[in-house]
Amino acid sequence: MEKNEVFEFVRKMKARDHVILLYTDPKDKYEVLFGYLKAGLEKSEAAAYVASEETPEQVKEAMQEFGIDVKRYEQKGTLKIIDYRDWYIIGGKFDISKTISLWKSLLKDAEARGFKGLRVTGEMSCFFKHKMINELVEYEQALHRTLEIPLTAICAYNTEAITKEKGEIELLLDLIKAHSTVIIMGPKAGLVKTI
Repeated sequence: MEKNEVFEFVRKMKARDHVILLYTDPKDKYEVLFGYLKAGLEKSEAAAYVASEETPEQVKEAMQEFGIDVKRYEQKGTLKIIDYRDWYIIGGKFDISKTISLWKSLLKDAEARGFKGLRVTGEMSCFFKHKMINELVEYEQALHRTLEIPLTAICAYNTEAITKEKGEIELLLDLIKAHSTVIIMGPKAGLVKTI
């Protein structure tokens, strides 16, 4: 598929879609994730971005440059940019049930506030940085290929982090198996493959 088809796919994602994004270029990451979140915001859905490669402030700045009115959406409570240390690895530890509980709480809050859905994305590089690869795979498998929680999710992976790991092929296959759809972004084009 071409990049335009990838962007169209992410704009139309539905509740319970659990997608993995593999990329090497941060520009590709931002194009996919920001387009995905912006589409939800424009449809009266709430959105959350868990940052781990850049600071939340850097993500906000990049979103603003992309054309998302970050201040307005944050003031309305529609958009949350979250530091991974407040979501995934809290106090140096990762607790699957705690993170899933945070997602459920965020969804419950969005529903209570009248939003039509919740789109979330998380940069997963923090798990590689903290050497929590087994925990990461367990977490992705716990979420399932199709989410049990009725939100929409894209898990973003910088492929450079994966290729530095021992058993990288097996790790990549485990991560892909935990998702319903794979988006691969590269220098030529994007590819969406439903597995």
